[in-house]
Amino acid sequence: MGLIGVTGYGHSYYEEILKLLDRGLVSWGAVTIINPEEASEQVSYFKSHNIPIYDDYREMLSQEGERLDWLCIPTAISWHMQMALDGLACGLPVLLEKPVAGTLQEVEAIEKAQRDSGQMVAIGFQYIYSPRTIEIKQRLLNGALGEIQYVDCLSLWPRDTSYYHRNNWAGCVHDGHGWVLDSPLHNALSHIINLMLFFAGKEPNSRAELLEVSAELYRAKNIQNYDTIRCEAKFDTGPLASVLLSHSTVNHFDPEIRIQGTKGTIVWRFSGRHSIETSEGAKYLEAEDPLSVRDCMFDKIVRRLRGDTSIDICTIELAKGEVIWVNAVQDAAPIHEVPAEFRCRLTGDNGEIFDVVDQLDDYAMQAFEKRCSFKELGVPWAVEPGRIDLSNYRGFEGRQISPEDLATIQKD
Repeated sequence: MGLIGVTGYGHSYYEEILKLLDRGLVSWGAVTIINPEEASEQVSYFKSHNIPIYDDYREMLSQEGERLDWLCIPTAISWHMQMALDGLACGLPVLLEKPVAGTLQEVEAIEKAQRDSGQMVAIGFQYIYSPRTIEIKQRLLNGALGEIQYVDCLSLWPRDTSYYHRNNWAGCVHDGHGWVLDSPLHNALSHIINLMLFFAGKEPNSRAELLEVSAELYRAKNIQNYDTIRCEAKFDTGPLASVLLSHSTVNHFDPEIRIQGTKGTIVWRFSGRHSIETSEGAKYLEAEDPLSVRDCMFDKIVRRLRGDTSIDICTIELAKGEVIWVNAVQDAAPIHEVPAEFRCRLTGDNGEIFDVVDQLDDYAMQAFEKRCSFKELGVPWAVEPGRIDLSNYRGFEGRQISPEDLATIQKD
């Protein structure tokens, strides 16, 4: 197998592949490392095992492509499309880290390349592979909640300034190479968006389509893109959805998805226990830890590669809805800067620096429970949501991205 990148999230892929190696399920073919000074441990490992190391993935594919059976791509979002196209052109199955790409146009280019090559493309939305996810989806399909009316999610994950310094594209709309649209919706919490669409799908391996979206996008940090979003959507399968995500609160609230139907409610939780409440009473399912979910994903993909066609994976089609949602909100609404008088800078216990919005924790909880916009709630810095009809949506236009958003911002 071939791996492009071993640092950042690529290190998680490296560790997962080592586990598969220990089980005798895979063997190394080649690796691309563009930053050996940051990956001395991995470089030493590969050299000691006589694994070819390249500083350009194209050279790796050119020299090693015929020997490889599988390509893993845990790289910057703006590189996903080209790397996937190049891997498929070599006739390789691909594991592409989420999200699929920055724009719908890029996703569709990968889809076409997959059809032309006939190879598998699996997307790293790891929770789609989770037994708990599959169990909840089956309960929904079996009518446990009756008709699904609402699918809502909330997550408050504060991020300090170092989060935006970990690479050259964090918090960016465009990184100079391509569209990134990095945001809570499109990176840290994109798993949740993918799950919302999946849970609302009418078939075991289907998702809902978006019909329309309204969105409020706010920026409190010194970055290009937004760090707080509140949006609503209508699904073609019937439910209404609301999303509230932020990296600029003081307190931490792990992601949860609340699915409300005519016969009860299911709450999927990132941590703790999932709950199922109906007229028959309450049931609870322990949430899996993220590491075990990632293990499960890699295990299933390898089994699929080894010929087990009964294994379902996260396909491009299943993952595409998240990209449409991300593109739609940025075509629907401009990014609104939270005025300085409502922001402050806090220092964490270990010296971390957090740029936060005053009272945002409380506003977010209220807006989530009331299913209302920040403007409707009376938040002093809030603006009216932007709206977009997606019935003829063909691709990202960037219609709301301003020159100021694209300007190079010095992250402090």
